[in-house]
Amino acid sequence: MVGIPLIISDFLLFLLKEGMILSSLKNIDPSVLEVISRFKLHFLVLLSAKSSIKELKILSKLTIIGPLSSYKLSQELGMPSATAWRILKKLCKEGYVQKGEKSFSITPKGLAILFKNYHDDKIRKVVAKRLKEIWNYEGSVDEIYCLLKDMVDLIDKGKIDIKNICLNYPASLAGFLYPLARELSEETKKVIAHYMLKTFPSTNLTPYCRGIISFDNRAIPYLIAVECKVEGIKLNHYCELLQKLYNKNSIS
Repeated sequence: MVGIPLIISDFLLFLLKEGMILSSLKNIDPSVLEVISRFKLHFLVLLSAKSSIKELKILSKLTIIGPLSSYKLSQELGMPSATAWRILKKLCKEGYVQKGEKSFSITPKGLAILFKNYHDDKIRKVVAKRLKEIWNYEGSVDEIYCLLKDMVDLIDKGKIDIKNICLNYPASLAGFLYPLARELSEETKKVIAHYMLKTFPSTNLTPYCRGIISFDNRAIPYLIAVECKVEGIKLNHYCELLQKLYNKNSIS
């Protein structure tokens, strides 16, 4: 009994796909057209959801195990090799996976989309660990975890679009997120400050302190990013030492 509705639905979808305009028939009930249209939409949504689940499984497997060939991946997930190949090609096109000489590996963008859509905290921690390795980040995994979590929150609020974010270069991501600093956690700010210090010219305030100096709208000096033995790595930091040095030079 289960197979009959599926056969009918496939037939109806085929008719619609081939361009047979049912509405041109004289004796067809308009309500039938509405039911067919709704059923088609529901059916396509189910197919899309099923495909998305397979994509997430592939991304999670590449995150946990590392680079895999399409054949090995199909064995790991118990899916036809042709299906694995088709999904991998789609993921490569979207920038979530990259193809090497003999294997496929997940990209930073793929890690971010996996973190967003996979709510298992164990997987999310592995994602953060992998991204830390790819970025050669010198801080903690928890800081990368917080950055990913803040990004997901901003995406869910519609304030950023993952399609517009360059995750292959953390310095570019830092510049992208900097204007939203007020909405970010201290851990995320630390990651941003770290990459800004690596990218932009900085000034040594003491033998143990360096930062990127700027001025606010009141002409008060502050540090866009600073690495200090006392304060640690911070973003948008107002430093008493910097203020004293500035006042001293102004008087001189």
